[in-house]
Order: sequence, then structure tokens, then C-alpha cells
Amino acid sequence: MSALWILAVLVSFTTSSHVPDSPGVTSLKEFIAALNSRDVSTMGQYIQAHFKPGNSPTPTITARAQRLLELTSLGTPFTFGDVLTDSPTMAIITVKNATGSDFEIKMNFEQTEPHWALTVYMGGPGSQSAPPPKHYTQWSAISELLDQIRIDTKVPALCAAVYHNGVEESAIVGTRRLDSPEKASISDRWLLGSITKSMTAMMIARLVDKGILTWETTLKEAFAGMPMRPEYRNVTLIQLLHHRSGLVQDLYVNPEFLAQAAGPGVDHVQMREHYTQFTLDRERAAKPDEQMLYSNAGYSVASHIAEVAAKKPYEQLMRELVFIPLGMRSARFGVPGSSGNPGGKGQLMGYSVVKNGLEPYVLAEPKWVGIQAAAGAGLSMTVGDLMRFVRYNLEGLRGHVTLMKPENFKVLHQPAITSPGGQKYACGWVIVDGLTREPYHGHNGSDGTFRSEMAIWPEKNLAIVAIANAGVRFEPAPPLQAVTAIYERIDTRSDKR
Repeated sequence: MSALWILAVLVSFTTSSHVPDSPGVTSLKEFIAALNSRDVSTMGQYIQAHFKPGNSPTPTITARAQRLLELTSLGTPFTFGDVLTDSPTMAIITVKNATGSDFEIKMNFEQTEPHWALTVYMGGPGSQSAPPPKHYTQWSAISELLDQIRIDTKVPALCAAVYHNGVEESAIVGTRRLDSPEKASISDRWLLGSITKSMTAMMIARLVDKGILTWETTLKEAFAGMPMRPEYRNVTLIQLLHHRSGLVQDLYVNPEFLAQAAGPGVDHVQMREHYTQFTLDRERAAKPDEQMLYSNAGYSVASHIAEVAAKKPYEQLMRELVFIPLGMRSARFGVPGSSGNPGGKGQLMGYSVVKNGLEPYVLAEPKWVGIQAAAGAGLSMTVGDLMRFVRYNLEGLRGHVTLMKPENFKVLHQPAITSPGGQKYACGWVIVDGLTREPYHGHNGSDGTFRSEMAIWPEKNLAIVAIANAGVRFEPAPPLQAVTAIYERIDTRSDKR
């Protein structure tokens, strides 16, 4: 989950009056315009005009357009910046999003006319222009691997935990702050960001299991008497958890927005009630099930459905139904920078990316933690407790389901869309294909100052989690580099048996 400050940005393309743009730069400018339209038809027209027919596993133009429009979650409108690379077969440009954050877009295309586009990628600074990430093979202990990644990527601290065939080990390297020699500790809490979504979904699954909710509970049933736009009345709980409800995304927040969205109350339940009504009074971003739009607002609304139905605050439900049963004693919701939380005294400091590197930053916004706790605002815990949650899901995926009926657990990991080319998003879990030799169940998270990863390979009886206390914008981020390096070591050993 990202939480950054919104700035008003107008889209403008600056071109030279003397030198015309190359085909690649022209195509990327038109691609930005199609993204900024947020319109499936407009993006479809762009695909037909620029992409080589038949050069995609995605079966239809509409499906391809919807997949590309997932990039809008990074914060439209995008503004054209600089040209980094402009070769006969590749162009890389920089753009800024609505908050002023920097990104890079790379397009590969055919050299001969009509210069059909082949692939397009988008990520943070250095993600497209940097050399390929280092392939880590020269390590024996996990701490040695983490230290190599930490030094190469310049993050202050990095942790990881691995569970494989009944054996668990963990390691933490680095310092709590860049300006201090104080070592990061196994007892430190790390901000999880959007990994929280999978925990929220588990809590809701337990309420479904108890008969308090159903996956098909609608907004009009959940909030009887609450004013809302007619088009929201039949949106279901499972559509919210799949990011297919059409609700606004609210991926970026600022103080003015928070005051408007959370209302005057200081109680978190009151804030979420106000935010829910505020959200359901705004124009929707898409029709339900029309496309996947990653929505923090959707998970916030889902959490309020749960607390209204169960008559208990969301935070209490999470403690009673997730944290306590799984022994996650360190898990806590709180404002970053306050006592006992990341950024506070005796805890890890989070770092945000600036032009010249990293700077310490605490996103100390109580209203943000209030309205978007369920989506990833303010939940922190030790790496060991995160592994407890991940191991529960590993056991469930291997057929050993506890705490709920197997059919309800299955819903948590069953994507809404399973066709090739579409993002296979379930309930706070993504089926990630192509990054490792076998697909895995995973998710990442970030508040802009920490970055977390979790991954499960059920067939290998393997789970890995990793977190860094820096919101790096390049991919693969340091925690993901750790996850994939550990997987490859275990996968290679498995092949040799």
C-alpha cells in the first residue's frame, strides 16, 4: 500500500520544434495518454494501433487493455519527463505520477516499420534503466545472502524467514537507522503494508465460517439504511476482496483528503463508518467485475462490513480471530513513529526514496491508520509472527485446514480470474506465475518506507518472507531478491535429489 501526498498535476508533453520524436518515444507518449484516460476503449484503440497483432497471451483486446490499465493504480495522471534511452528497438522514458513520484516506462518494439510494440514495462526509478539485478549464488547462510543484498541495494536493514519441510530459520542484518550503529533485532516490528489485506480476508473468512457473513453479502444488506449510490447496492463482499467491486482506489492520501474522508471522529469505527459513506457517495471507477482495480478503499469498506456484522471493532476482530489463534503476539495496529511502533524509539526507522538516496520518514497520520488499517496502514509485527501467519496458509494449501471449513479457506486463495495474461488475484493473495520455476501464492506491501514480501510454494512445503526498512522503488526490490534467491537454492537442491 502506498500513502503519499497528492499534488495537482497537469499532463503536458514537451517536444522539440526542430527534432521530431522517434517512433518509440511517440508510442510511449500516446501510451501515457491512454493510461491517463483510464478508459478501456481508449486503451484498446492504442493496442490496435501500436501492438503487433497476436503477440500476447491475453486472448482479447479488452483483456489486454484491462491488464495495462492496472498501471493506473500507480497514480494517474502521469506526466512525461525525460528520455533515458532511444534506440532502434527500445525506448525508456521517465514520468511523474499525481503525487510527484518518479517512474520509468520501457517499450521494446520492432525495428522495421510500422515499429510494432512488443512489450511495455513500468516501475520505479532504475527499474527499467538499471542493469539486471545481481544473481546471488555465492552464499551459505541466509544472513550472508541478506548482507550481500543489503550492501548492494543500500537498505539499512533486511530480514527473512524460511520454512521448509518442517524446519524454520530466520536472519536479520543491518541497523535500525542509517545514522546509528544500533543493530536490527529479532524482536523489532516491521511495517507490513498491503500484506495486511490477506490477514483481513482471513478474519472475514472466519466470520463467514461462523455464519455472521456470507461471501455474497451485498452492500445494501451490510449497511441497511446507509445512503449510497444505486450502483453500489449489489456489490458483494467477495468483489471487494477481489478488487473487482469498481470502488475508487484511494492509493494516495494527503491531510486534506484524510480530514474529508475520516470525518471529525477520533474513534476508528466512527472514522471507518464515515469513510464508507464518503466512499459510497463518490462516482465508481468501473462497473463491478469489469476489471480489477486495486483498491485500498474496497478493503476498508470490507472491514467495516465485518465490524458492523460482528458488532466489534475491526482491530478487536483481528486480535480474536487471527492474531491470538495463530500466536502472533507482537502484532499491533498503531501510528508509525509512536511508542513501540516502527519509527519510534527503540524500533526500526523507515526510509523513503529521494533523488539522492534514502531519507528517514515517518508517516504519522492517525486518520490514515484509522480508515485504511485493513488495507495496510499501520500494522506491524516481528518477522517471526509474519511467518506464523504464512505457515498457517501453507498448511491450509497442503490440505491441513484449521480454524475454518476447508471450503472457506479455499476461497481465500482462489483467484477471480485464472485465464492466461490476467493477474490472478484472490483475497489478499496473488498467484504469481513466471518469476520462479513454479507459481507461488504471495503478496507484497509497502507504505513507502518499508517493503515486505511473502511467498508460498505448497508442492515444495516451502514458505519465505522478507522485509526491508526502506520503500525502494526498483524491481525486484531487495526483499523479493532475497525470496527468489532462497527459492532457487532450495529448488536446485531438490532437483539434485
